[in-house]
Amino acid sequence: QGIPFHDRMLGKVELMGRVGTFFAPLSNWAIRNPVHRWLLEKVCGIHRNRLLPEYASETFRRWFDKRPTPQASAGDRKAALFYTCSVNFNDPAVGKACVSVLEKNRVHVRCPEQRCCGMPLLDGGDIDATRASAHANIESLYPLVHAGYDVVVPGPTCSYMLKREYPTLIDGEKAQAVAARTFDICEYLMALHSSGKLDTGFVRAVGRIAYQMPCHLRAQNIGYKSRDLMQLIPDTTVRLIEKCSAIDGTWGLKEQYYDISRKVAEPLVREVRESQPDLTVSDCPLAGLQIQEGTGKRTLHPVQVLAIAYGMAEGRTR
Repeated sequence: QGIPFHDRMLGKVELMGRVGTFFAPLSNWAIRNPVHRWLLEKVCGIHRNRLLPEYASETFRRWFDKRPTPQASAGDRKAALFYTCSVNFNDPAVGKACVSVLEKNRVHVRCPEQRCCGMPLLDGGDIDATRASAHANIESLYPLVHAGYDVVVPGPTCSYMLKREYPTLIDGEKAQAVAARTFDICEYLMALHSSGKLDTGFVRAVGRIAYQMPCHLRAQNIGYKSRDLMQLIPDTTVRLIEKCSAIDGTWGLKEQYYDISRKVAEPLVREVRESQPDLTVSDCPLAGLQIQEGTGKRTLHPVQVLAIAYGMAEGRTR
């Protein structure tokens, strides 16, 4: 009950996403407008200079529901895509690349009903609302897990929530079962490679990559799956950067922490600049914004790099 108003507002990711996409491109003009940013700072506590993601005019969910759904074939793996709020409202291109890359590798993809993973709510201390989101997602995902689907997630914060936080928030076997079958998407694709089932017929090299490994991915103790995956592409070099972006969920967005966030992220920004990459890559969308704010370089998700290497249209996104 003592949760500050700013934290309550920052936890309403889905509401802001629905409003932002409904009014796009007007909403994108607003997040670049100094007067609106001053107002946003006062109401939501987001620093007026913090680079924010633009909203898509069509959500990923709407795109997925409109597309013809390929029928699963015998021998196909099955994946439930937990596509994340960022992909749904801000960067559907990442979700499209996920679907295309998975289907190319004979993975039948479904997108079950889902809510925000709850991390912004947890950041603000709203445990009850976090638990409600976790419960809703588990109830949606568990029937698919029980039917043999893996849960595949492109966002490291969200996969961390499903794997690590949900079993502590929700008692019972359902949360444990969902956690046990949840994979970061690059972790999942590298598992396919380890079993000889990943298509490595890449048709395009991507050159020099500066890859920032997010903290929420390191915390999962799964190794360097995204780096290893991109290194499978011929004539491609990956520079691994294990430096914090200092975003930490909603913390780095807040007005009172903006300056220290930028200062802590400077070693990361400096190394990206010095590496002079052809592509700048991070699994985390907020880390990507921190990098873009410091370098002027937009970032891609590793699965988009794979889409480029496959010669897919989904890779040509920015």
